[in-house]
Amino acid sequence: MNKIRIIGLVILVTTIGLAGISCGDTVIGNWEDSNDEWTVHSEAPEGTTMHPFKGNATLGNYSLKLNVPTGWQKVIQCDLSNETKYLEALGKAKQFSIDVTLVAKEWTLGSGWIKPLECIVVQDDMGDWQQLEPTADSDNSWNGTEDKKTTITFDIPPQTPPDLTRGVIIIVTQYDAVEKAGSFYYDNARLIVPGAEPNKPAAPKAAEPNKPAEAKPAAEPKKAAEPNKTK
Repeated sequence: MNKIRIIGLVILVTTIGLAGISCGDTVIGNWEDSNDEWTVHSEAPEGTTMHPFKGNATLGNYSLKLNVPTGWQKVIQCDLSNETKYLEALGKAKQFSIDVTLVAKEWTLGSGWIKPLECIVVQDDMGDWQQLEPTADSDNSWNGTEDKKTTITFDIPPQTPPDLTRGVIIIVTQYDAVEKAGSFYYDNARLIVPGAEPNKPAAPKAAEPNKPAEAKPAAEPKKAAEPNKTK
């Protein structure tokens, strides 16, 4: 990646105010041309679709494009049970966080309303159904008048590391009475471990000014040839 693209990415993240990645975060949804083990939930309404989409990304180049035919629904899930590092991350995590993009031209709300993300459900050894609401500082409403990029965060109840043997995260969407439903674009789904400091992109180094060429030492004058001595 060249310097211009790096600087542009830093400006974009700063402008839209999305959460960055911390050194202790575990990303469980990046969707760079892959579903990252996320699947459509068995109770999702018929016609629910999801696939990686090149665009509307906040991490990398791809997001997960999700279409849901009706409002409050369990739509997609990620089963962490077969990944030891993910189970350990869930056990230590303080929060789950995910970036959401909504594109205004895809939706017609009319008198309806929409939430970028209604709630998540965590199923693990501690409980079969833990429904978690977004934190109070999450921007979780949208009037559909302009594109929206936001980060939705959920506090994770205390777990039992490193003894978890099961962990499932389910995403629940919500909208009502809209005239035309568009897509949800998700990216950078991550488990946040307390005490981790954000990894700040290194600022590009300013080019050093050209130093003036060092003056070459003056050449020593040639010595005059000594006269031939007579014997």
